[in-house]
Amino acid sequence: MENDATYLVFAGARRIASGSLRDVLPVLKRRFDRDRSELVLVFEVETGRQVDFDLRGSLDDVLEREAQRSRRGPGRPRLGVTSREVSLLPRHWEWLAEQPNGISGSLRRLVERASTTHPGKERARRIRTALSRFLSAMAGDRPNYEEACRALFGGDTKRFEALVERWPKDVREHALHGAREAARADEEPLEAPAGEAVVAELYRLVWSQGDYRAIGRLIAPRYAIHSDPGDPWDGQTLDRETYEERVAYSRTAFPDLVFTTHELVVAGDRVAVRWSAEGTHAGDLRELPATGERLTFAGQTMYELKDGQVAGHWQIVDRLGFVRQLRGSAPTGRASR
Repeated sequence: MENDATYLVFAGARRIASGSLRDVLPVLKRRFDRDRSELVLVFEVETGRQVDFDLRGSLDDVLEREAQRSRRGPGRPRLGVTSREVSLLPRHWEWLAEQPNGISGSLRRLVERASTTHPGKERARRIRTALSRFLSAMAGDRPNYEEACRALFGGDTKRFEALVERWPKDVREHALHGAREAARADEEPLEAPAGEAVVAELYRLVWSQGDYRAIGRLIAPRYAIHSDPGDPWDGQTLDRETYEERVAYSRTAFPDLVFTTHELVVAGDRVAVRWSAEGTHAGDLRELPATGERLTFAGQTMYELKDGQVAGHWQIVDRLGFVRQLRGSAPTGRASR
């Protein structure tokens, strides 16, 4: 069964099961067969939402139905945009309209930046939202419910603990666990700006480790090489498959190629990088046959980002010093190709 979500099962105020579907479905099935009128609530821990299962038939039938539903997934995602009202002042609309890619693109970038620049805060928000859904169902009629919710979203964990002290044990324990986990998430250090993180991953995973699977996540569907004198793809716009060919071209010549980023500077949708690289020239490179020598080279690159992915670059590399190293160590008696 591929569903890896975690669930909580309550009968009244008592927790009767928790864990994966394989953990909770047998418990649900036994209670369903014993008393179909019993009110049992099942919550998905990550979202706090209540879920229902079809418990008819044998336990094997129940497990197989859920396995099939997990394999099918939630269905085909709806394409396009769902229209919702956004209230902004006229100057806000004017500013958005002047940004690259228009209003929709600007809003997507702002949302992406907010959700990735402060991952701890975002995780804390999700935990509190999920917990509030659980509390609405399980503690909406308990003393101090409204005050506890205000303390939860206000990040006042000590007050929250005091307000839920007299709640039923199992409800209280889950509430305290969630509130404390959210408080810990609030204290997580901020990550680097989203653009900086994406470019750093590009150097680490793709160019230094040869992890081509990461290209689909880090590189935009259309990647423009605006200026890169001496690069075979200079001036072209690449798809992801061609970008992979470009990486493979360098890593075939230098199988142990490793990049070091010395400085990254973020300015809006641009990330400037000062870098150096080192590798063993073990494969032929255009007109320069393999030498087996260890070479180093350096450069500066300005990357263009779009919707959280790298969409192009301008680059200057010390190609003269690079070629001099290659030719200076080229084996004698071997003609250039």
